[in-house]
Amino acid sequence: MPSRSFELSVDLPVLWPEVLAFLLDLRRHVGLHALMVSAQPVGAGVDARGRPWTDWVVTDALPLGPWRVPLRYPARLTEGDGEAWSEVRAALGTRLTVHWRVVDRPGGGSRLTEVTTVTAPRVTLGFAVGQARAAHEATFARLPGVLAAQ
Repeated sequence: MPSRSFELSVDLPVLWPEVLAFLLDLRRHVGLHALMVSAQPVGAGVDARGRPWTDWVVTDALPLGPWRVPLRYPARLTEGDGEAWSEVRAALGTRLTVHWRVVDRPGGGSRLTEVTTVTAPRVTLGFAVGQARAAHEATFARLPGVLAAQ
């Protein structure tokens, strides 16, 4: 299946451990991420490399014309040292892989960089990439204010 990737970065007013803690708790993304309406953890463990992971069930409200269609899917978030990964298996064979890397900035705060890869059937790839990119750009635009207010 074909894939497309995009990269986003944002400077944040808090250090990397706080950024990762926020990213890894999908409940905190509800209302911030443009599509996400709910997220519930359903399992947890440690992978072969000793990295903790959490499985989630997420519900998005996907805009289709004048309607918002609920889309429920599983996601696994895995934590590393200053980085994290998200694996999402959505409808119609669509898969999103997100890699976050957070580094502290000299003088305070941190910089978050995200690389998202969307894999989907050719007929839906453009739509899936467009929806993911728009939602993630909106999240990145709001994230500094959300983290500053905590």
